[in-house]
Amino acid sequence: WWDYGYQITGIANRTSVADGNTWNLEHIALIGRALTSSEKKAHKIVRHLADYVLVWAGGGGDDLAKSPHIARIGTSVYHDICPNDPLCRGFGFYDQQRTPTPSMAASLLYKMVMHNHAPGVTVDDTLFKEVYSSKYGKVRIFKVLKVSKKSKKWVADPANRKCDRPGSWYCPGQYPPDLPGPPETFRQLNYEEANKD
Repeated sequence: WWDYGYQITGIANRTSVADGNTWNLEHIALIGRALTSSEKKAHKIVRHLADYVLVWAGGGGDDLAKSPHIARIGTSVYHDICPNDPLCRGFGFYDQQRTPTPSMAASLLYKMVMHNHAPGVTVDDTLFKEVYSSKYGKVRIFKVLKVSKKSKKWVADPANRKCDRPGSWYCPGQYPPDLPGPPETFRQLNYEEANKD
């Protein structure tokens, strides 16, 4: 999720897809869409954006605890994440024992956080490979397999950077051509309006 971006960049010396200064709602929503989608659907997105996926696991304030917000932000742009459910009440858990709803159980996020920690839960090893798990399992990193070389080359080309001026730090960017961007028109979710239902 976006809040680890600074640590990934500062500690690991890796470029992150998003961080706390990512102002582009559509971009954060795309990450939300990838994390809340099934593995195959998520892989079709992630393979154009990253080499690795990091998840925060182990309970407490982990990514599963944040998952309702991840789904809501995603569905504010991509309405197919939680169709007819703008607050994504159907994406989560039934109880305190973390019994997942069907959409949660199918999600890339759930599979990565619970990989080999819940009975029968593993990631598809043809799409992702676990390459790191911290001592207590709080940080888990998965290598994205079958990364799009065409998209990587396109992203690395400076001609494809859209910045507000040459040399600027503010470069909202654009997506590789093989990765569809957000819908042309979308209406940002109004939580007060959605809570009236």
